[in-house]
Amino acid sequence: MKKNSMTLFIVFIYLTTFISSAETLTVMLYEGANPPYSIVKDGKQQGIFVDLFAKISAITPYTFIFKSAPPARALREFDLGRIDIEPGVNEVWRQNAKVLGKYTIPYGHSNEIIVFKEKNSIKITKAKDLYGKAVGIVRGYSYPKFDQAFENKLITKVSNRSEKLLLKQLMADRIKYLFIGDITIKYYMQQNPQYRDLVIGDMVSSVAVKLRVHPSKAYIIETLNTALRALIAQGEIDKIYQKYQ
Repeated sequence: MKKNSMTLFIVFIYLTTFISSAETLTVMLYEGANPPYSIVKDGKQQGIFVDLFAKISAITPYTFIFKSAPPARALREFDLGRIDIEPGVNEVWRQNAKVLGKYTIPYGHSNEIIVFKEKNSIKITKAKDLYGKAVGIVRGYSYPKFDQAFENKLITKVSNRSEKLLLKQLMADRIKYLFIGDITIKYYMQQNPQYRDLVIGDMVSSVAVKLRVHPSKAYIIETLNTALRALIAQGEIDKIYQKYQ
């Protein structure tokens, strides 16, 4: 579809649904975690997710407000129906959630990698490669490939509230290994010279990301999908990601 045709199509959808569908929706952000998807600067929410929902709001009847909480608490808020949308997530991460949710089409990708100091260099091809070792992860994050090993204590899971706190533990040698998103560690390396000597190791997870919608709001998914398809086709989502790299 040509750009002008796509724009006219979006305007048509917006105008024909606005009166009956205008609504304010609450979006989950992880407090203190997950930059550059979620950043607080000068007391203001910024980042990939904020920019993404600004674009969606511009071409749909919806207004979005953001609710921040530590990841584990934010997930409970979703279960309780106090949050309508969790961005940047895949079904496999929430397969054990109390409320599974409904999902939009994919709009991006998440690559999770292992990070360590050079002196602790390791090659990861399977969970067994980490047996007997401790790995830092953000509390509430899920790594299905490693869940059984964590549960059976074959790998020690060291949880903390945010990547920032885990990186401090890594630098202080309180942990040797950290699971973290590749975009997030690159952001931290760009912002903090002290992290630039850390080694970006093997990928531990790679999945498509979507918007997870509370079942009570399932009726918004069709409109969200229309908006996401348009933003993908116009390259707008790629531009948002590139802004923070």
